[in-house]
Amino acid sequence: MSKIVDPGIYNLTSEQYHADPCPVASLSNSIAKVLLDQSPLHARFRHPRLNIDRTDDSKPTKPMQKGSALHRLILGKGADIAHLPFRDYKSKIAREERDAAQAEGKIVLLEYEYEAVLACAEAARDQLMKREDCAAFFGQGQSEAVIAWRERDIWCRGMVDFLPDDPRAPLFDLKGTTKSASPQEWSRSLAREYRTQDRFYARGMKAIRGITPEPMRFIVVEMNAPYAVSVLTPAPSLRHVADENVSRAIRIWSECMKSGEWPGYPHMAHVEAPAWLINEQEEQEIRDDILAEFGDAA
Repeated sequence: MSKIVDPGIYNLTSEQYHADPCPVASLSNSIAKVLLDQSPLHARFRHPRLNIDRTDDSKPTKPMQKGSALHRLILGKGADIAHLPFRDYKSKIAREERDAAQAEGKIVLLEYEYEAVLACAEAARDQLMKREDCAAFFGQGQSEAVIAWRERDIWCRGMVDFLPDDPRAPLFDLKGTTKSASPQEWSRSLAREYRTQDRFYARGMKAIRGITPEPMRFIVVEMNAPYAVSVLTPAPSLRHVADENVSRAIRIWSECMKSGEWPGYPHMAHVEAPAWLINEQEEQEIRDDILAEFGDAA
């Protein structure tokens, strides 16, 4: 059942959001990425309203659970955390308590895992509070805010990790990683994996509030000591490319929703010779010419 009737900002659970609470099947940033990187056919398959028979049997990994716990501790919203007083799940009682907590939809961590995530959250908060570029993260606002808006004839939606009340302030996205959070590493991820998120949400906020916010702040937290934090934001060049990507995704989604046709990959892909292959061929031709020249001399 639809939870959203008009464009705006909503307070919904993660389950309600991911089920798509809009009046008709809506475009999210994650679905837009599938549409752009794969095909409309894949996007339709992944959509909860367009493929109601699709099941997701994947279970959250331990890093995913720790990341969800970090969200809960820093943002104050999300599933409850059950930290169990055990070192492992070898005992029957430990397994029973784990299974019971999981059945209730809780994030399940062993005691030492919870203590590590708690230390990570405290360290990250201390570092972020010293940064001027994250001042709005500690101001008035809403965690895991659901936004929904219209783009001409289609609905779009998003869930913002932290949405400040100030319409000009940047939106925030929080990510935990068990690897490096260095800007050099994550700049590639931002350009490759997350570039459309900033411009997609910016369009939503402009439609809802009438003001385009500052570019998003992507907060990346290392979940291993010393819990270093980096904050990234897309530069004008990346925003320009991403805006074109978002416009293309919205256009394709609109066309597919109207026609009911969801094409897969192109019927024929013409593969050009890459630069490295051309270079190899040219080098081989030079070697052949040299061998031929010496052969004639002999």
